[in-house]
Amino acid sequence: MALDLTLSSIYRINGQEIPSLPGLVAQTPPQNAARGRERDRLIVYLLLTGNSTFSTSEYLKVAQDAAAAFYKTSGALTSALRTAADHVNKTLFERNMTTNLKGQYAIGWLTLAVLRDAQCTLSMSGPMHAYWFGQNESRHIHEPAVSGKGLGSNQTTSIHYAQTTLSSGDRLLFFGRTPSAWDSTLNDAVPSSMDAMRRRLLSLTSADLNAVLIQATDGAGVINHIKETTDIKVERKTVEAPPDLTPSLPQPEEIFSAPVTDSADAPPAHVVQPSAYAIPPQPEEAPAVDKDPLANLPHAHTGAGRDFPASIPRAQRQPAQSESSAEGVDPLSVKTGEAPVIEKILEPAPPRQRRARVQREISSGTRQTAKALAGAIQFTRRLNDTIAERFRKFMPRLLPNADSTEPLNAPSTITMMFMAVLIPLVVVTIASVVYLRYGRSQQYETYLLQANNMKEQAVSLTDPVEQRKAWENVISNVDIAESHRETSETITLRQEAEANLDILLGITRLQFNPAFSSNLGIEISRMTANESDLYMLNAANGEVLRAKPAGNAGGFELDTAFNCKPGIYGDYKVGPLVDILALPLVNVKASTVLGIDATGNLLYCAPGVVAQAIPLPPPATSWERVTAFVLDGGNLYVLDSSARAVWVYTGRDGIFVDLPYFFFGGQTPEKQDVIDLVVSGDDLYMLHSDGHLSTCSFSRINSASTRCEDPSPYHNPFEAYRDTDLFASAHFTQMLFTALPDQSILLLDADSPSQGVFRFMPRTLDLQNQFRPRLGASNPMPSGPIGAIAVGANHVLYLAVNGQIYFATDMP
Repeated sequence: MALDLTLSSIYRINGQEIPSLPGLVAQTPPQNAARGRERDRLIVYLLLTGNSTFSTSEYLKVAQDAAAAFYKTSGALTSALRTAADHVNKTLFERNMTTNLKGQYAIGWLTLAVLRDAQCTLSMSGPMHAYWFGQNESRHIHEPAVSGKGLGSNQTTSIHYAQTTLSSGDRLLFFGRTPSAWDSTLNDAVPSSMDAMRRRLLSLTSADLNAVLIQATDGAGVINHIKETTDIKVERKTVEAPPDLTPSLPQPEEIFSAPVTDSADAPPAHVVQPSAYAIPPQPEEAPAVDKDPLANLPHAHTGAGRDFPASIPRAQRQPAQSESSAEGVDPLSVKTGEAPVIEKILEPAPPRQRRARVQREISSGTRQTAKALAGAIQFTRRLNDTIAERFRKFMPRLLPNADSTEPLNAPSTITMMFMAVLIPLVVVTIASVVYLRYGRSQQYETYLLQANNMKEQAVSLTDPVEQRKAWENVISNVDIAESHRETSETITLRQEAEANLDILLGITRLQFNPAFSSNLGIEISRMTANESDLYMLNAANGEVLRAKPAGNAGGFELDTAFNCKPGIYGDYKVGPLVDILALPLVNVKASTVLGIDATGNLLYCAPGVVAQAIPLPPPATSWERVTAFVLDGGNLYVLDSSARAVWVYTGRDGIFVDLPYFFFGGQTPEKQDVIDLVVSGDDLYMLHSDGHLSTCSFSRINSASTRCEDPSPYHNPFEAYRDTDLFASAHFTQMLFTALPDQSILLLDADSPSQGVFRFMPRTLDLQNQFRPRLGASNPMPSGPIGAIAVGANHVLYLAVNGQIYFATDMP
């Protein structure tokens, strides 16, 4: 970690600058970080909108829990980012479901920034803005069509991913809504320092602000957070109301005092800890004419008097009925220590003015009235005491034999005691049954009716986008109805909505079954299959495992005698294998599977025989690191991603002894992020780490160079996706061709919650459909990322999930 990060909050409410943002968390990798997260530094910037009530600790906990979810997720970076965003979405959605009857809701706008070395990856949900400022250029990242409207409104998490490279001196600026006065500054050159830029942004406008400014500097990977305010003078015009129209309210009581103190158990510097918005002390005002009668109460503030900005709600004394009616003011009721009601990104009402109390002379009539009221109160208390005493004497007489000396185990006494216990139990049971049968039934009927209304609307619509939204609303209402009671009617309605959605979205459901009776307990990185056998590559040690059909029992069983792993074979040493492919049934080596290690050594394996190692002739530039290979038309195509090269070996009966030629000719690709490739004739398809494809057509004419297109755009012909980018939320990790004659390209969406495989037409890259597991109890596949994919010659689709293989035989 060669770069230090310095964070500075730009947070102002009603002219009051506050040093700590409640939804900002910056964290370095913890010691128990999941595999793949050891080098990732995370910044969570959460902005809540709506009208729900969040305390400061609740606000911060949502952001901290998102960071914890990120560091607990192993595998691909985008998978961890999606897990963190899904956690925020689930938290807010569940909260909104419990508060929707009160008309309260909260929508989260979320920006996650992960710095790994110099590479910064952004995940944005909601209409967030991100600016990158380099030495001589800047970049604005804002894609609301992809990032959606925010988190918490439904169960779908919309995310826009972006990447940039940070150097020393570069800056990042995150915020939700852009003040119009910032436009010129954000488009101009960067100021000379971070402090100068912060001062300039604060001085350009007097409006409320909520943003975070980040600067990268050379260092050792430390995260610093600057918690200080800047004394900025902003010219502001104030229009005062006429004296007779200015509202006059009693002085609210201060309900929390939150000075920031240093303690031994304070969190590390990289975790932002808001404390009641860290309100700084204010100058003491002149005392009122009367001494406040509440000042001596135990909860009264005994320190130096200070005012809170209007963004912090405070408990108010209940005004007289005439005064509240005349002014039309509803006093706020806020829990101690809680943050304000969030409305339009915490935009509070203007502060209310103090009014000094004026002592009035008490008239004699008022004194007589008060004396009469006091007498009435004393009489009421005496009457209550008398009734209570008589009631205490009367109650024991209701019990049988209260004055007798009959033993406790007498039949009448035992019976009465039994009845005293039984009757309340019966009453509670009856009340519970009535609620469960009629109260929950009423909720069920309400949401089922809404679902049927949405269904009628979906059937009548003609626009595919509106149809999709209507069917999604049907499923949402069915979910709520089934939380009260699941019936055949809700099951039928759900199946109908899901079937119509699948048609609109081009989804084909397959029935997957587990291949093995128990979990293999290993991580599988690659798979390949022929007509009968399945071969799997163990990601931990680079060994190939063979699975054969289990006979009449169905599924597969491991061939424990099969040996295809790293080691010394003759004069050659083979390292951990990085990729495997199934060989044609007829080949000179009589092998069934071929593996390759990172240095270009081939390993031919077959059941019941000893593996054979043959090294590939190294290219003119030697190997850097082999990452993948593919066989097409008898030629072997080897990907050396670090060297930005694809080397082609001409085969002779499955043996490759000649020197390779460079596929790209005189044109070398610019990027080193290719992770997989497939070949069909002279067409080469390369999958990049960010999920996009590039294609190249090999030229066999010396005067013409190989033509490449990067990126090659995907095409989505399904109109129901017209308002969203389906491919922006996908994370493609592997690619392969299906078997002839109907050959197509399959792309594995490894991190999708719905576990999808996309099928495209070659050359045009038109989306044909998506393969996904069936919904409901018939799907045995657990949730989680997919590690590998394979397709057999008999059109059997294999997926590796959490150490188990699932296969579907009905792939069209």
